[in-house]
Parts: sequence; C-alpha cells; structure tokens
Amino acid sequence: MDDFIYNPEYLEYASLYDYDEPSWLECIKTEIEKLEGFKVDHNDIILKVWHWGTKVGVAYHHGSYIDITPTLINELAKYDLNLEAFMVKNDINYEVIKSKHILHPKIRPDLHLSIQWSKDLHPNDGYINGHYFGYHRNDYHGDYIELVYRNQIYHSYWGHSPDYLKPYFDAIWKEIQSKEIFRHPKEVRLGSKVANYLPDGFKAYRVVGDRFQCKIQRTVTKYCYLKKHEDQYYISPTEDWQSQTQVAPDLFQALKIALQLIDSSSEWDKTHKHNK
Repeated sequence: MDDFIYNPEYLEYASLYDYDEPSWLECIKTEIEKLEGFKVDHNDIILKVWHWGTKVGVAYHHGSYIDITPTLINELAKYDLNLEAFMVKNDINYEVIKSKHILHPKIRPDLHLSIQWSKDLHPNDGYINGHYFGYHRNDYHGDYIELVYRNQIYHSYWGHSPDYLKPYFDAIWKEIQSKEIFRHPKEVRLGSKVANYLPDGFKAYRVVGDRFQCKIQRTVTKYCYLKKHEDQYYISPTEDWQSQTQVAPDLFQALKIALQLIDSSSEWDKTHKHNK
C-alpha cells in the first residue's frame, strides 16, 4: 500500500551500526502495541506495522536515523498516538518519507481523431479531424505522410514538427497498418501541390519529365519556375538554374518568393512600356 522504493543493498549498510538497547525500533514497537489491534514486527533494519491484519506503515532504520512512512504516522494519529512527538521525546532521529509523485496521463482532445479516407479503390489521401493528409513515397524519404494543418504543410519525417501533431501522424500510420486494403503511397507532383496554394489568377504547370519542378504563371509573359531538391526549394525567373536562383527552406516561403518575383516582373513590364 506504500508507494516507496528502497534499495536492499543500501539498507544493508544499517547493519554496520551499533544500536543502544533497547533499540529505537524496539521503543517504537512497544509504544505502538499499547494500542488495541496493532501488531508490530521488526528486525534490525525494517519495522512493519499491522492494524487488525492490515498493513498500515513501515519504518526503516538507517543507523543514524529512521525513515517513517506518512501512512504510519497518519494511522496512529487516529488513535491518539503522536508518533513524531514520541520520537522527539525519546531522542529518536527520524525523517518522514516523501511519497513518489505519480503522473497520471491527461486525456488530450487531439487523441480522439477521426479519419476519412478518399473513396478511391486504393486511396492514399483523406482527412483527419478535417485536416487534409496524403500517404506518399519517394526515393529519398521512403513512405511518409504529408499533413496540411492550419494551411501549413508538415511531413512525418520532419524532426521539428510540433509535438501536438504527433498523435495525428500516429493515428494515420495505425490506420494504414490496420486496414485490410493496402494503400499505395504515391508521390504528388510539385505542380499539383503548388496549385492548391496559389491565389486567384495564378496557375501551376508541370514541367515535362520532372515531377519535382513546376512553372508558376500569371500571364504568358509573367511567370517563374519552382524546383524542389531534397528539403530545399529553388525559385528562378527562367529554367536556367545557374543564375538568379533563390532558395527557400519550405514550400510556403518558396511560394512567397515566387509571387514576389512574378509581381516584380510585372512592375518591370509596366515601367518598360511607359518609357517606350
């Protein structure tokens, strides 16, 4: 009943001490057994107390002092025996053991997650609590989950994703593993991914032969190119990646740069036409 841990090897050191007669434990035993229904058993190190057959506390002799469980002190107090006052009166050095701090897990609302897969024969995307996700694969990362949470993209292989998103990824992985239908991961083309986040008036086109590159276009003459390599995004006004290329760490930052680049080309066009 007591939430306490003791190392038996540590307690063995108590046997190296010489005790006065009667010992501290013997004094405590004599006082406790004056109460009706209490029984005490002890050796040179450990004293155990029962009340009508129920264990109510323990004391541990460490040679220079005694550890007392708070349950023993509290139980004896019910029968008008102030054990701490008794030990002070009899010059018994003691400490009250602090109980272990037990952490009880909190029920987090984000653990109650609902997953709805798309209705394809072999779906690889869907929604979890209203947030879009996809199950994908590429040669660099293998199988992974992409989650769109509050207009921000997160990948399951990232080490810097917020802790509160971990239950989302865990629930999706569990769902993938538990379903009888094998869900085929696929790699989403960059152009399709970019198109979901462009403002009105902009379009994204895939570059033939390269699923990791796309063309972002506003008009025939106003466009730029976006390319992904590993975890970096590259933005260039032309397909010449050797010059005028900017780099971004994530897709949203890359899109911001791309739109600014297209807008700046628009301003250049206006100025150029005006000068003419």
